[in-house]
Amino acid sequence: MTTVQDILNAARALSPVEQLEIIQALAHTLKQHYAQELQRDAQLPPRVMGLDKGAAQISEDFDAELPDDFWPGGDNKIAP
Repeated sequence: MTTVQDILNAARALSPVEQLEIIQALAHTLKQHYAQELQRDAQLPPRVMGLDKGAAQISEDFDAELPDDFWPGGDNKIAP
C-alpha cells in the first residue's frame, strides 16, 4: 500500500516543472469529474415537496420519557 509519505517522497524527487505538470493534470481531471457530476445532477428531475404528506404520524407522547424497562438492564441499572 502506498502511504502519503511515499507519495511526498516521490513528488520531492521530481523537478519543479514535473510537479507543476502533475498538478495541472490533476486539476484538469478534477474539473472534468465535477463538471460531469454537475451535468448529471442537472438532468435529475426536480424534487417535489409533499409527495408523502400524511404517510407517517408522530405519536402524541413522542417527547415523553421512556420507561425503565426500555433500557438494557431496566431500573436504570448499567448493563454488564
